[in-house]
Amino acid sequence: MGEKYRYVDAVRSLGGTDPVLDALQGAASDPLLPVGGVLEARNELVKVGIDLLAGWRDWRPGSTWRSRTDRFEAAHAVLVVTAYFEALGTLDLPFAQSGLEVPQRDVGHFWDLAAPLCPAPHRPFAQAVAAIRGYYLALGGQLLAFVKELDLWARLDEHARQRTAAAYGEELVERAVLRYTDRYRSLAHDVPELAFWAGIADHQPSLAGMAELERLISLVASGETLSGRLATLDRLHQAALVRPIAETGDLPIGMRLPTLAQAYVTPRFRAAEIAPGDDPSVEEWWEGHELRSDLPVFLSGFLTASAAGEVPLIVLGQPGSGKSVLSKVLAARLRDAPFLPIRVPLREVSATAGIQEQIEQAVYHLSGERQEWPAISRSANGALPVVILDGFDELLQATGVRQSDYLMKVARFQHREADAGRAVAVIVTSRTAVANRAGLPEGTVVARLEPFGTTAMRTWLEVWNAVNADYFSAAGLEPFTLDVALTQRHLARQPLLLLMLAFYDADGNALRRETRTLGQAELYERLMTRFAERALEKRHPPDQVGRLVERELLRLSFVAASMFNRGRQWATTEEVDADLDVLLPEQRRTPGLATPLSAGHEALARSFFVHRAQAVRDDEVLHTYEFLHATFGEFLIARLLASLMGELVAQESSLALTGVHDGLLRTLLSWATISSRLPVVAFLQELVHDGERWRAVVLRLFRELDAREDSSIAAYRPWIAGPHRRYAYYSANLMVLALACAPELRASEFMPGHEDVVTEWRSYSLLWRSQCALAEWQSLVDLVAVRPVWSQDDIRELHLKLSLDELWEPGPFSWSWAGVDKLLSIAQLRRQVMFSTLADEGALLALYMDDLRTHQQAHRST
Repeated sequence: MGEKYRYVDAVRSLGGTDPVLDALQGAASDPLLPVGGVLEARNELVKVGIDLLAGWRDWRPGSTWRSRTDRFEAAHAVLVVTAYFEALGTLDLPFAQSGLEVPQRDVGHFWDLAAPLCPAPHRPFAQAVAAIRGYYLALGGQLLAFVKELDLWARLDEHARQRTAAAYGEELVERAVLRYTDRYRSLAHDVPELAFWAGIADHQPSLAGMAELERLISLVASGETLSGRLATLDRLHQAALVRPIAETGDLPIGMRLPTLAQAYVTPRFRAAEIAPGDDPSVEEWWEGHELRSDLPVFLSGFLTASAAGEVPLIVLGQPGSGKSVLSKVLAARLRDAPFLPIRVPLREVSATAGIQEQIEQAVYHLSGERQEWPAISRSANGALPVVILDGFDELLQATGVRQSDYLMKVARFQHREADAGRAVAVIVTSRTAVANRAGLPEGTVVARLEPFGTTAMRTWLEVWNAVNADYFSAAGLEPFTLDVALTQRHLARQPLLLLMLAFYDADGNALRRETRTLGQAELYERLMTRFAERALEKRHPPDQVGRLVERELLRLSFVAASMFNRGRQWATTEEVDADLDVLLPEQRRTPGLATPLSAGHEALARSFFVHRAQAVRDDEVLHTYEFLHATFGEFLIARLLASLMGELVAQESSLALTGVHDGLLRTLLSWATISSRLPVVAFLQELVHDGERWRAVVLRLFRELDAREDSSIAAYRPWIAGPHRRYAYYSANLMVLALACAPELRASEFMPGHEDVVTEWRSYSLLWRSQCALAEWQSLVDLVAVRPVWSQDDIRELHLKLSLDELWEPGPFSWSWAGVDKLLSIAQLRRQVMFSTLADEGALLALYMDDLRTHQQAHRST
């Protein structure tokens, strides 16, 4: 993307044909204009600029989105230069500017009148003004240099020269900036696009369900309408607004879910442009960016700027922050021209297909009609197609490093379409945590959705209580009020978890009666247990419900494991059935059902937390299941692992047994690293009850890995993997399980009796890196902090701990690098040294250990 817009090109783009411009330009390819010639033509240039800016009603008409955005940006370039020349004419100088003796040949003095680009919606307007201020300063410097070489300068006394220098400096700049900002704001009242770019549009945040976006877009509508199949797509997207905000199973009689239009609360956000080296997955990176509440204005500004057709907009958020819901709202609210939204749920299209094929598959899934992308784009009547790729994190997780260049492919797709005259904007949603796992094209704008504040929570609760007023009255319940929600603020700040809290409280005002703050794992346990009870109480005697609930949650846990061990957020009915046939063969059917159901269907059909969908994978139509939110499945995985650990702890303490039987645990943990799902680890930490005994059992299992036979269930095969790979996954997961219940462990506790723990640890690191998928290896490096230390007996040791939220900060006298720290940050050290996997890294680790021993000995002697 260029950084400036040529003034001469801008004038011509807006229809200016004044002969002065032809005389000034000289050569069509020359971006510079002679200073003397420009000064002579200043009055004419001001007149040309004012006339063009006054014709703002003519800027928008055009056959395509591209031509309209070009005119808007050209008008801004004219505005910048015209404001400068207007200010130049107001200066009080010790000579008449109109009488400047301009040489016949103005050699060596040229002005670059290529104006800075327009304000951008992801930057404060003040930043755009600052860029223009710098541009004006440069023009003034060139102008003063030109005047100093005229005969006029020699006739000026020192005071007049100082006065001239000051006038062409800050005085001219301030006057020009004032004229620019005044004219910009005045034009923004008439031209909505200018208001969008500067973030100064008339914003009405009280409109519900992002209706504010629809209102703003209507201000720039071209008047064209979509026809035929495209109008059908538009209607199908809009239908989402009248559907419940979440797809669920059975609700209590009388309870209702608000519609998407009713309950969607526009979130606060932060936005920024990515520069080389930036990492938007890191919380600290976002702290310097403004917290904003005008998301509709921001989106309107992005979509009406030329950058929308060049790079994707990345929308980030935590699990449950509403990214997918936002994608549905955008597809519904960007209605009619000038935009044609196409939502592409990446979980429902082929993960290995190209961008164009994924769009075409999504159109077919939505409408039932096969349409080719070029035909869609050509039929848009000048509207800008806006492709919304929802769930990039799931695509990345499903395909690993094969999709690390996916966003680059998106940008290349946009460039190809622009070259073909078919501009397309792309919006991609993803979890914040994986934002650093894919290359971001230069100039990419990233927006991060922020958790709910008090106002947003109150707004959402007002809708919930209004929709369910009759239910509360009939059940004798109190509404779910803000003060009750704030008792669980850590959960209520995420929209999905706020909905879960509302469900929980609607059962006898359970949350209102709670006297303490619930952890997320405890809340999920209570929610899932209660919803399972409701479903089972309708068909079974009360004395059987407790046992059946536990069986129901166990089945759901194995379903979650089916997805996890296949590296996906979904699983087919056939895959779930195959897994349950192996893992729970005695529970394949529920006695008493009139119609036999498969185990997989039975486990999922009644669940409030599971969504059934139809998807296409490699041209095969599959009926798939996925959890309404990934954290539901991740909780169930952690719950299952905690339950198995409880059983193993009980075995360990039994006098009748000589060891622990870890067959099922090994079966489930030999196919994927739990470090690749951080919520699983966080839930595990909440679910640990007897940390010391848990740790002892896991350490024993790790130490005996080479002495014990593989006791896993041979028939369980979620994918093809040999014994070495399964060993690697299981050992890595045992390490994480042990660390989940301990603040810190020593490597020697995993590998007692080894003379050189560092070398042994390096062997395991090499094993994990060689056998685990690259993304899973990276997750281990990110999660497990490793700190080398020397013991008082000069024995090398490694201290380990989990680092879920941030890097393990070094303690005193434990991180002395003798110059190495000047080359590597702590984050780089963790990646390059702590899990030392290459020969040079091993050498660096050895040097570090020697240096550390020297410093610790010096400290002890001191």
